[in-house]
Amino acid sequence: MKAIYSFLCLTFLLASCARQPDNYELLEGEWRNVSLKLIQHTIANGTTDSTLTIKNGDWDSILQMKPIRTTFSSNGTYMSRYYNLKDSLIFESGGHWHFIGDSLYLSSDEGDNSYFFQVLENNQARFVSRLDWDNDGQPDDEYDGIQQKQ
Repeated sequence: MKAIYSFLCLTFLLASCARQPDNYELLEGEWRNVSLKLIQHTIANGTTDSTLTIKNGDWDSILQMKPIRTTFSSNGTYMSRYYNLKDSLIFESGGHWHFIGDSLYLSSDEGDNSYFFQVLENNQARFVSRLDWDNDGQPDDEYDGIQQKQ
């Protein structure tokens, strides 16, 4: 009986270790912003709050730029590229990335941010964070964005 129990435990253990795509494999490749909601609290340490909502297809008209293109490489580096409406590169920012649980950590010269990473349907993922969007020194702005894997 003890041998059967041990065999069953070992079988379940091995089955649970079967290779499943992890967040690292899912994230690798190019992603483009689809939509975002950004709530800026106390803009520039003032008393005013602001909400920016960009829905799919509104990037051109609201931000006067194309959706951000971010490539996550298997060596743990990433590069975000920003293009104007004429598809010319206007800015790029890169650094290193890694996961701890369901949190994606991005490190760059501009600073470090962590995002709750949630896989959605249709090659999309949700990135949620509190960060310093308005550069007032306080990571009090709420970022909630959807990106599409290309």
